[in-house]
Amino acid sequence: MQSNKTTASLLQPDLFPDFRTASFSPPKHSRDLCIPQRKWEFLCHTLYLGKYPFLLGPKGCGKSSVAMELADAMEMDYFGFDMGQAFKPKKMFVGGLVIGDEGKTLAVRSEFFKAFTSDRPTLIFLDELTRIPMVAANFLMTILDRRQSYLYDEDSGVRYNKGTNVQFVAAGNTGFAYVSTQRLDSAFEDRFIKVQLDYLTPEEEAALMMQRYPLVKASAAAQLAEIARLLRQAEQKEALTVSLSTRQVLDAAAYLQLGYSVREVVEEVILTNYVIAGEQLVARSLVQMV
Repeated sequence: MQSNKTTASLLQPDLFPDFRTASFSPPKHSRDLCIPQRKWEFLCHTLYLGKYPFLLGPKGCGKSSVAMELADAMEMDYFGFDMGQAFKPKKMFVGGLVIGDEGKTLAVRSEFFKAFTSDRPTLIFLDELTRIPMVAANFLMTILDRRQSYLYDEDSGVRYNKGTNVQFVAAGNTGFAYVSTQRLDSAFEDRFIKVQLDYLTPEEEAALMMQRYPLVKASAAAQLAEIARLLRQAEQKEALTVSLSTRQVLDAAAYLQLGYSVREVVEEVILTNYVIAGEQLVARSLVQMV
């Protein structure tokens, strides 16, 4: 009988007042960010619910930009860290000890530690999470635990809890083209809400080029965006192993406003991305008719 009462009490709506009275409206992002509106709203709601988004997608599709826009729109302090460089996790996440001027041992806290324990609304961006060394991934298990998120300083024997309004967003690449990435432990992945991001459509990418560089003509932007689409399509079909990022397309568009032709910027900026892989001739043959 007691069990039935307990079950009934768990179902009482009073236990979830935040959801009964939720009136959160996702803030708008800047005009510089091109992302489907529903995807943006989903990311904002994910943070609002206290969960951590894990942005997955090819390189240069805007993951870092999305993270910074989320922090700005949600009025949070932003701190970004490259997890691929976390070879000394204790030093990165906690800090270290130094000898002071008077010969005393002093604890020097890392930037991550200061962000993690902040009393201000803070968004910590864990970039390149799919490249994280396993020793650092183990360190993050307690940091990312949404029930008891903390850092343990073994030197002082003190546990430091996460700031109340500190949240995380992560980003990583997936696919065989990214040889330095690794499969993450499923318990580690479960700490995130996985969100798939992709490249812009040719129309969106052309519009972004003209927004960033107003002197670029619409016809040239459309032609460059179509070339990018063809090269990405070839990579998806495994005719190429190198993926073309939006960042690289924007780099090429910057030269268009200086009077360079589409053909020139494709040759000098786009196709050179395929030289190291030995695929420049294949890439050139795919776009020569555009």
